[in-house]
Amino acid sequence: MQHSVINPAQYELLNILSCINKEEDVMELKSVIVKFLNTRLQKEIDRLWEDGTLNEQKVSAWTDEHMRTPYK
Repeated sequence: MQHSVINPAQYELLNILSCINKEEDVMELKSVIVKFLNTRLQKEIDRLWEDGTLNEQKVSAWTDEHMRTPYK
């Protein structure tokens, strides 16, 4: 059996979440976390674009790519 290990960031979030009782607070916190992750993702996309790993040609190629799992 494999056990999950909680990292320090997850532990801190669990401590914070233990104080939240209202659904509206959960939704607000979720919104803040989504905005945070979106900012991090955008920074990474910008970095990939600036170093040439990502470019217009690669993005255009994705429109024709089929990434679905083949079902048998």
